[in-house]
Amino acid sequence: MRKNIKFQTSVTFPEYSFKVNAEAGIAGIGSCFADALISRLFERGVKGANNPNGILYNSASIFSAVNRACKRERYTDEDFFEFNGLWHSWKHHGCFSQPKRETAVNLANKSMLEFADSLSSCSMCVITLSSSVVYELRETGAIVANCHKVPQNKFEKKILSVQDNLKNLEETVKCIFGVNQDCRIVITLSPVRHYPGDLILNSRSKSALLCAIHDCVSAHPDKCYYFPAYEILNDELRDYRFYAEDMLHPSPLAQQIIFDKFVENFFDAKAAELMDKKLKALKAASHRPLKPATPCGTK
Repeated sequence: MRKNIKFQTSVTFPEYSFKVNAEAGIAGIGSCFADALISRLFERGVKGANNPNGILYNSASIFSAVNRACKRERYTDEDFFEFNGLWHSWKHHGCFSQPKRETAVNLANKSMLEFADSLSSCSMCVITLSSSVVYELRETGAIVANCHKVPQNKFEKKILSVQDNLKNLEETVKCIFGVNQDCRIVITLSPVRHYPGDLILNSRSKSALLCAIHDCVSAHPDKCYYFPAYEILNDELRDYRFYAEDMLHPSPLAQQIIFDKFVENFFDAKAAELMDKKLKALKAASHRPLKPATPCGTK
């Protein structure tokens, strides 16, 4: 009888040379996967800022956002355009689009400055890349962060090479270290399939990013690190029960598994304990019965 049968291939983690404590600030930028990861940290009491331009997928847009924050270069009216009744920015996700341009500009600058403050003092910055596929605005040749449902004939679709992605990553890292030399940068690759209708393109896109990430990490030992979220979902979990209904995004259980591994590897034991207590307190508070309403005119 065969013994010790393994039903799972496990990801082996390196010995990371640092762990952050409970007081550490965290900055994050990148895809929807990064948004979910950092949001879990924030709800457990970790301080910081995340995605100053909203969800970003490609290395060029991430560099643009980080560079702007590090320089504290404000957005102006000229950075926004009107389309379908809303004011949009080519450097921002649609969540920043507003009916009034002034509101959109103020919102963009408030978010940028909050992220800049966090970046200058944080212990860790998490960068999550998702796609090498980009859209260039034909009129200017600039890579956009979001197309905002503008007609496709206004853009040219391209795929960034390993060298393109590496250059963007290196410039991003340089910007961060320029304002915070003590920051440690954790880079991840989103496990979400960005182009499910073209899995060959998706593989090309992800592989170009993965090569660039490892080249960047190797060039900055003890300052940049790779967290294998992509491998955890696609190689260790590797089962559609760990995916959401769209069969693309990780399910809540998969997100929790990846998050737990992240905390285990990058936070010290005391920080992990405090985060767990904070979450339990929040859950307990959410289950408290509401007090009976006081009738009008009574005390």
